[in-house]
Amino acid sequence: MLDRIIAYSFYLLFLITPLFWTSLNYELFEFNKMILVYGLTVIIVGTWILKMVYRKSFIVNRTPLDIPLLLFLGANILSTFLSMDPHTSIWGYYSRSNGGLLSLISYLLLYWAFVSNMDKEKVLTVLKFGLISGFIVALWGILEHFGVSASCVILHGEFNDSCWIQDVQARVFASLGQPNWMAAYLGMLIFPALYFFLTAKTRLLQTTYYLLLTTLYLAFTFTYSRGPTLGLIGGLLLFIVGLLTNFQFSIFNFQSIFKRISFILVTLLIVNFLFGSALTSFRLVSKFAAPPRPTIGITPTSGTQLENGGTESGQIRFIVWQGALDIFRHNPLFGSGVETFAYSYYQFRPASHNLTSEWDFLYNKAHNEYLNYLATTGIVGFASYMAVILLFVYWVIRKLAASKQENEQKMLIAALLGSYVSYLIYDFFLFSVVILAVFFYLFPAFVFVTTDSISTFKFPFPAFIYRRKIYTKAVIGFIIFVICYFLFAIFRLWLADTIFEKGSKAADAGNPGKAYNLLTEASDLNPGEPFYRSELSFSAAAASSALAETDATLSGALKQEAIAQTDLVLRQSPKNVSFLRTAIRTYFELATVDKKYTDITLQALDKAIKLAPTDPKLYYNKALILQSQDKKDQAIEILKKTIQLKPNYLEALASLKEATASAKK
Repeated sequence: MLDRIIAYSFYLLFLITPLFWTSLNYELFEFNKMILVYGLTVIIVGTWILKMVYRKSFIVNRTPLDIPLLLFLGANILSTFLSMDPHTSIWGYYSRSNGGLLSLISYLLLYWAFVSNMDKEKVLTVLKFGLISGFIVALWGILEHFGVSASCVILHGEFNDSCWIQDVQARVFASLGQPNWMAAYLGMLIFPALYFFLTAKTRLLQTTYYLLLTTLYLAFTFTYSRGPTLGLIGGLLLFIVGLLTNFQFSIFNFQSIFKRISFILVTLLIVNFLFGSALTSFRLVSKFAAPPRPTIGITPTSGTQLENGGTESGQIRFIVWQGALDIFRHNPLFGSGVETFAYSYYQFRPASHNLTSEWDFLYNKAHNEYLNYLATTGIVGFASYMAVILLFVYWVIRKLAASKQENEQKMLIAALLGSYVSYLIYDFFLFSVVILAVFFYLFPAFVFVTTDSISTFKFPFPAFIYRRKIYTKAVIGFIIFVICYFLFAIFRLWLADTIFEKGSKAADAGNPGKAYNLLTEASDLNPGEPFYRSELSFSAAAASSALAETDATLSGALKQEAIAQTDLVLRQSPKNVSFLRTAIRTYFELATVDKKYTDITLQALDKAIKLAPTDPKLYYNKALILQSQDKKDQAIEILKKTIQLKPNYLEALASLKEATASAKK
């Protein structure tokens, strides 16, 4: 029974995680996927512990990657301890969720739970569940390309793609939330699908896996993502070279395999000939399409240029990489802290970033996983991360070169290696998300289980637990209670986020009273989340300002609440530029009720400028406040600094012209 719970939980992990999202949350995709992974981790690990209690022994299977993984975990713990923002390092950047210390611990627990409880047959079953999920995602994406998003059907019953601001027909993302993430996910699944196609024993299975491969690749193509495309090409080349150099085929088997691979490659080329690719511009289909009708865009696209693609993505990427290297130079050993790139980048952000179309965007990742680790965990974290990767790749290549393995087993190993390498290439241009991280940590586990490259570490539980049945039952009852408690706590995190989203919408709609009540409820459900309290402080300030003339007593109480929450957040996260920005908005709102907060706003701006010295918007906002205080000379100096940082800042240029003219009168 316990073995079945563990196995089916892993099946659900691969089946549901890519599909899981809701419209109820502040971040629709990654947050929900991370919450699901946390929940399944609790179930799997808790059941594993129960299994060990029943077997009266602590049993963990050892693998060749244990030491590098433990070193990587240790490096992340040290980086978290020394972090500029420990809360973010533990939990991850809020809207991304994946990448914090807790998520890493979760992935590692899943890794050791898998190698300690699953066998080769279950590996193949897990992969099949993953392919079922991938097939659904692929169909979802293909329909999006042709103007029907399943998301819009589910949410509004509308057979179109109008529920998304993004142009999902141009670049699909289905239930993954972003085209590059979907492409990397499908790219990693193409290799297991290729394995099943090449090893299919019947014509029906061959046809089934051929259609699956074609569907996956067609949806992959419709993402038009360059990094994952390069990754897929690299992985396929490695897989084919490994197939030709490390396998012992009879002439008949070789001809059969060669025909199947050739058939697949021709199919992929036909798809690209018809619909183009991320690396080519020719599309036969477009030659017969009607000319596009002129439209007027009324809503901006969301996401950064690096995520959405475009002509400037390469230029911006190099600027961001330069900033990442500067962070590393100033924090060489342990970095700025796990997942703190969003804050440390502000401090070392090149001024040239201000001349791009994304000068006022927040970058919470380096858009290069390797540089991201280098910047946030230093040389210790980066070296241990690379040790995990290089040791696994080296181990697999040696295993493939050994003649003892059967061809079918070698093919599975080669497919998983190709998938892994495709991800590594993708990571050079972008970054990991939840489902990709699950694959990154569990695909090596699949290889070790498949090749039986594990050894058992075992020692008995304390004997007193089994002296009386009541003791054993008490231990089992306690473990079940802990599982339920953690699941309830995870659900509270999810529920708090849904309420926070309602509060954010109320604030955006100009209803500070409703926003304040909802954000208070969210903060009570998740009292440790400073992001909630930061937004709560601004809503309290807005409500205080709105009630200033009608209810002075309540207005005063809300003002004190705003100050108290802001002080609490800034004490907990003094180097978080995002929270300082919210604090500036809060103080400025309170300044409409009490003028003394104007000076406090300026002080907060000075703190933010010290942490983000190349951000022209902070200087510009400070200049506007100085102008409102009739401090024209100071405002002019600040505006000059603003324009020095961003010469094409039109609002600042206009303000400088106005301030200069006013000063001459």
